[in-house]
Amino acid sequence: MGYVAPTKNEQAVNYGSRLVENEPSIRKIQPIQPATWQRVSSQDTNSAYQFEEEMKRMNKRREIEQKLYGKGRRFDANA
Repeated sequence: MGYVAPTKNEQAVNYGSRLVENEPSIRKIQPIQPATWQRVSSQDTNSAYQFEEEMKRMNKRREIEQKLYGKGRRFDANA
């Protein structure tokens, strides 16, 4: 029989004194919900077209105002 030195094995002591958790320390990622089809109502498409038409009207109105008030021409002439 051999002699066993009176020293503690720290790794064994740490392993024996560890706390065992009931839940894993890493949480699972929730699964992604399946994609669902959504119907696009005609009001949504009409509102998009109305927005584009309004932008065209506003651009045209801006051009007319610039011609009437001379905005832009005066700046070019001074430069």
